Amino acid sequence: LKLRHIIKSVCSAPSLSRAMAASHDSVNTSGAYAPVAVAGPVDELAPPTAAHFPRRGLIAALCATALVAVGAATAARGGAQSQGLRQLPGAADLQIKAEVPGAADVPIKVEATWVQNGVFPSQAPEMDVDVQYVGAAGWGTNYDHIPTPEMCAAMCQGVEKCNAYTWVKDAGLPGCPSQCWLMEGISEKKPLKGLVSGKPPTRKPFAPPPASKGKASGSLYCFALMVPEGYEEGLLKWQHDNKAGIFGCDQAAVYSNKQLTIAPAVVTQVVNSTLKCGYGGDSMSALNSWIFIEVWRKLIAVGDYKKHDWVVKVDPDAVFFPDRLSKLLVKYQGAGYINNCRYGMHGPIELFSSRAIDALAADYKLSWDGKAPKTCVTKMDFGQWGEDMFMDQCLSKILEVKPVPTDSTLMCESHCECNAWYWCNEGPDMVSYHPFKSIDSFKNCMANAMGSAAKETKHMLH
Repeated sequence: LKLRHIIKSVCSAPSLSRAMAASHDSVNTSGAYAPVAVAGPVDELAPPTAAHFPRRGLIAALCATALVAVGAATAARGGAQSQGLRQLPGAADLQIKAEVPGAADVPIKVEATWVQNGVFPSQAPEMDVDVQYVGAAGWGTNYDHIPTPEMCAAMCQGVEKCNAYTWVKDAGLPGCPSQCWLMEGISEKKPLKGLVSGKPPTRKPFAPPPASKGKASGSLYCFALMVPEGYEEGLLKWQHDNKAGIFGCDQAAVYSNKQLTIAPAVVTQVVNSTLKCGYGGDSMSALNSWIFIEVWRKLIAVGDYKKHDWVVKVDPDAVFFPDRLSKLLVKYQGAGYINNCRYGMHGPIELFSSRAIDALAADYKLSWDGKAPKTCVTKMDFGQWGEDMFMDQCLSKILEVKPVPTDSTLMCESHCECNAWYWCNEGPDMVSYHPFKSIDSFKNCMANAMGSAAKETKHMLH
């Protein structure tokens, strides 16, 4: 960035960042999609020649070429700092040369904006690369830090009124610099380097998923912890109305720090916690161990889990299929608990045998007030851990609950190498997908998952 600043100050050339910042679309206060005019030429990164700079000749052309090189390196570096964004294998490289008479050619590699099917098979319709879709009057919104146009297309599919999208590779944001614009209609298409546009796949019809009750693999006690303010209450009410998620288990419960009625027969179990915590650790995740120490204390005190063989903790924004879990559990009879990721247990879905929770309950009884599992709390330094790591280490290392098999079909999320999690079609055995925080996107994920399962089953029958 310092080198680019020096070159710009010497050459007085316009920067890519200024043009890109001016090209951002926005949602005005009335909700209408309001494109902002682009400042500067759309081909600002085109290779310069001496003809572009008749008075400055060689020096001016080389300056402009240097700006292109530094700009490309900066964009590549910004991508590397994003959420796993990297140069795409098989991406077409553009060769830029300084076309100055007598000057040596200097090849500069510039990564293509996007190569559909370059990293993994695309599930989106054909995309328009280096094209901006300008939204028509009506609904529109945008999301920051969306690393690929593939994910942008999936987000559009997950919003019923979204009919088109534009992905900005470098919107000048910190971290992952990319942005996704969703829109209801298109007024025009215009060329603009660094943008990718398209339309979402056809949405699949939704039908309530099958339940899992009274299965030979064992009964399921499923629960979620709900923050009372925000999207989670509405999401859980929708799941209840459609007999989806935890409400397809043998018994379901919702815990919160307020008594709320999710449905006529579903009232929250109240925990003594603010449900607020900081973020930290290696992955800057929620440091919520003490919150769940209280949740597990309440669950043990209520005691309903004892009526069942398995205890399943599910995040409200995890799309969960209990019928698939029941099929999976046939091969894990006798397990203490099941890990969902080779990097350690992740929180969106956690699966324990009832005897594992019995062992945890016994450790609570050892504390003077019964409010924490004494041995686990005193023998572990967990200040920078999330609740998932606390439970994993408490049960396996301290309480020695065994065996602990790992099964990757328990959960699909980006933090455990399920890169296309947003399409929700990893096959008929995938138990959960995470995260989906709106009813539209949750419903769309469930429809995709069930549609892909039906398609694969039909293929196997033939």
